[in-house]
Amino acid sequence: MLAEVVLTPSEGKRLIAKAIAHMEVVKLAKENGTVIVATSTTNAYVLEELLGKEIKEKGMFTAGVVTKDGLQITEAKGRGDHTVIQKGKVKTVKVPELGDILKEMGPGDIFIKGANAIDPFGQAGILLGGVGGGTIGAAWGYLTSNGITTIIAAGLEKLVPINLTDAVNRIGIMKVDIALDVKCGMMVIGGYIITEMESFKELFGIDVVPIGGGGIDGAEGAKIFLLDGEDDAVKEAVAMVKSIRGEPKLITRTIKQK
Repeated sequence: MLAEVVLTPSEGKRLIAKAIAHMEVVKLAKENGTVIVATSTTNAYVLEELLGKEIKEKGMFTAGVVTKDGLQITEAKGRGDHTVIQKGKVKTVKVPELGDILKEMGPGDIFIKGANAIDPFGQAGILLGGVGGGTIGAAWGYLTSNGITTIIAAGLEKLVPINLTDAVNRIGIMKVDIALDVKCGMMVIGGYIITEMESFKELFGIDVVPIGGGGIDGAEGAKIFLLDGEDDAVKEAVAMVKSIRGEPKLITRTIKQK
């Protein structure tokens, strides 16, 4: 059976979150090991699905954010912190505390991160606006040296048509001459990138082909997908899309740039 569905960015984030929470490696780490959910807008949905409770200001679950005003810094008041789930117990931590937790983690544990870009070569790019590279700057050495499983939650709205390695060599806070808002560098990382495509496969075992993108009237950034699979599986996937249709768009509060 074939079905066509459209997902807005917010609906895509919800689908991705459901898929990550459904992954067996995540379930095992949540109950028997450690899962760190780093701040990002998509990860706010992931945290909701993992904990089974609503985060009212999902747009504040980030340190830096892209808005209609460009690259911005999230207001400190009300900003979410990274969340750690260790053997079912939940706590929040800030960046300086991450190292103490990460140094004890290994391949059976999970670090979940959002991204600003993904490319066709399995790489993710994270924009860096803070000294030392913020969260990923503090975490990446531990992730790679300890072999910690890294899951990157990113919708296809983040797909760029280049090799991100080429881009990262050209930018940096001290390289950029003019910026209308916040200057950034970039770190390119690898991991298990979970987009809407992987999410449909994880949840329903169906093939997925992206066949269009964009829209107006609230569908800006939307993606159109062709779902292909057994009748029952495709019908379940369509029912899921219906259930998340109308997921509200995210809003945030940012620091005014001088």
